[in-house]
Amino acid sequence: MSEIRFVDTTVRDGSQSLWAMGMRTDMILPIAQRLDEAGFDAIEIMATSFEKKLIRDLQEDPWERLIEVRKRVQLTPLRMIRGRQLAAFQITPDVIEDLWYERMAAMGIAQIRLSDSSNTAVGWKKNMVRARKVGIDVVINLIFSQSQKHTDAYYAKRAREAARLKPHRICLKDPGALLTPERVRTLAPIVLANAGGIPVEFHTHCNTGLGLLSTLEAIRAGIHIVNTAIPPLAESSSNPSLFDVVHNARVMGHTPLINEALLRPVQAHFLEIAQREGLPVGVPLAYDAHHYQHQVPGGMISNLRFQLGAAGLADKLPAVLEEIARVRADFGFPIMVTPYSQFVGAQAVLNVITGQRYKQVSDEIIHYASGGWGEEESQSINPEVREQILQRPRAKALAAQHYEQPTLAQVRQQYGGFGVSDDELLLNFFTSAQQVAQMRQARQMGRDGQDPRGLLALIAKLGASRSVKFLELKRDGKTLRMQA
Repeated sequence: MSEIRFVDTTVRDGSQSLWAMGMRTDMILPIAQRLDEAGFDAIEIMATSFEKKLIRDLQEDPWERLIEVRKRVQLTPLRMIRGRQLAAFQITPDVIEDLWYERMAAMGIAQIRLSDSSNTAVGWKKNMVRARKVGIDVVINLIFSQSQKHTDAYYAKRAREAARLKPHRICLKDPGALLTPERVRTLAPIVLANAGGIPVEFHTHCNTGLGLLSTLEAIRAGIHIVNTAIPPLAESSSNPSLFDVVHNARVMGHTPLINEALLRPVQAHFLEIAQREGLPVGVPLAYDAHHYQHQVPGGMISNLRFQLGAAGLADKLPAVLEEIARVRADFGFPIMVTPYSQFVGAQAVLNVITGQRYKQVSDEIIHYASGGWGEEESQSINPEVREQILQRPRAKALAAQHYEQPTLAQVRQQYGGFGVSDDELLLNFFTSAQQVAQMRQARQMGRDGQDPRGLLALIAKLGASRSVKFLELKRDGKTLRMQA
């Protein structure tokens, strides 16, 4: 039997899927060295969707996270995840893209796992050229979707196109948890046969309760590099549990190349954090056949439910989900990943609320229909729907606008002025100079002892509490007890 290798997704996909990217850097640093020494092929540290969350909500510097983790991770490649565009819902200037790759390499990112929303070679190639220029390896995501378009022949062709680019690896990626063991049994051999000898990884989620079984089926089919997370940041909408995959792979006769003993304290560490801060713990989910009909990612359904409820339209959710399936078909079955899942979902909401399909459309939909997100996307739309979208006055006004790629000097002026550093420029691009300044101020307050999560604040809170009778600290077998 074969050796099975692992890519860790705990602090990236686990945090994103279960904790809404709410994992702070101080939660990662204590266990970073254990992750490094456990034998992973790579550690996913962040995605390009994290910057806004870290700056706005967590008041943290994303680049500081990368630098501090890199100090503690010396043996294992750190991996960043990104899509076709850095900013998911807008086209990124070329000079920003070039600068981002330069700075990621400088901060210790060794691999980029790259998605193109339509699995197009043109999208992959642009980013591969930039990555190779700075010495970063690229893992191409071959994203799975389910429709009349996404056949075996489709995936054979796209696997060959990916292989021709000579990436570090190809990853059969199932972000929507749509794969079943039966579909893996037919699809994995096709991807392997057309990968041209490029190593293939497997990545899936557990929304339908099938993530573990699909991963084991991928191993049976000959994929021997798998993505897993460490509980409690596994299962639910996250990735399969490392420990479950290791146990079953070993029973199947394979040799998992991972040091489980080093990772049990990591599990305990994150479980303690989840209990202390009231964060979700991943659990196995029941099979849900409805998921395959609308294919909406779990987080997006939560947002739809919240937004419709806030507008007094909670009863419209079933109709919106049905309309999402129709809009997706009208648009030629785009893969339901960011930003296309949001484009389709927003249009479905408009169709349901107005009571007339495509009576109102957003600028993003016009841009999509006119080819701004790619020729394949535009040409896949039902011709009647495309004409209905592009014949309106707003579409003609947008078509008249001419876009020119800005220079680095122009971008620097736009995002902070000529004195701004490269790192600060990128942070300003992801959010704004004002929000970055607020983050810096909050971090300085923390260093001055004013952080509401800091030790001084905790001591003050305990001191003001009438219910706390004593404080006991334990470490390395020693106990310090303070009693009022």
